[in-house]
Amino acid sequence: MFSVAFAHKTRSPNLYEVYPWSTWQMAALMNNFVGDGNGYIGNPALKPEKANTLSATLDWHAADRQAWQLSVTPYYTRVDDYIDAQQWDATANAPRTTLLKNQFTVLRYVNQTARLQGVDVAGQMALAKNDWGAWSLAGKASYTQGKNLTTGDHLYQIMPLHARLALTQALGPWRNAVEWVAVAGKRDVNAMRNEIETPGYALVNLRASYTHKSLRVDFGVENLFDRYYVLPQGGAYVGQGTTMTTGGASSPKWGTGVPGPGRALYAGVTYKF
Repeated sequence: MFSVAFAHKTRSPNLYEVYPWSTWQMAALMNNFVGDGNGYIGNPALKPEKANTLSATLDWHAADRQAWQLSVTPYYTRVDDYIDAQQWDATANAPRTTLLKNQFTVLRYVNQTARLQGVDVAGQMALAKNDWGAWSLAGKASYTQGKNLTTGDHLYQIMPLHARLALTQALGPWRNAVEWVAVAGKRDVNAMRNEIETPGYALVNLRASYTHKSLRVDFGVENLFDRYYVLPQGGAYVGQGTTMTTGGASSPKWGTGVPGPGRALYAGVTYKF
């Protein structure tokens, strides 16, 4: 099966992107809702973003849609008046002519042009049925590339190539799964914001559920091997020090990403009335 879709979307700038006016570092640092540790100055002249997306989906599957299924969806998005940011020289009250690198800085929001393109892949396959239950394999992977067409820079907080694969068992009231999550290293970072590169990682999760009539109990373990990793979209860690200034001895140090959760056990109960 083949299908094509087109979508148009607009986003108006929010209060924090428009109205904060002070170029004073402390005031600018308090205007940060993107998590990169930088300070931001608003821009009253910002226009709404206008995004146009063209995508196509190719879907292959068995006649019963149970034995196997595979779908591939490439897409392309162009965003006019994309709300990005540029490093700002508070003394001259103008864009910086030479970018500051490997440190926190102050930026001002600005409209530019951007492009996002990528592909999503998903599939599943029934493996076997035996005395140990029904076994199946399901997975999905995504890749996105974001580019600022005005500056040639990479877009901020674009997730690198990542995939998820799960081996599932269904046996009577039980549903069990072993899940593998893999994320590639983030190397395409936004130079304007001094975005931090992050290494790749792989995690293993265990999930199980038991259903009895209207009652279902879920439990599992996330990050089974308690692996340390840094979130590619987690931004900068600024959780200690004098967070209202940058560059000082006691200020948060640039280059530290936000770590992901360690091993976590969870349980839940669902009852249907």
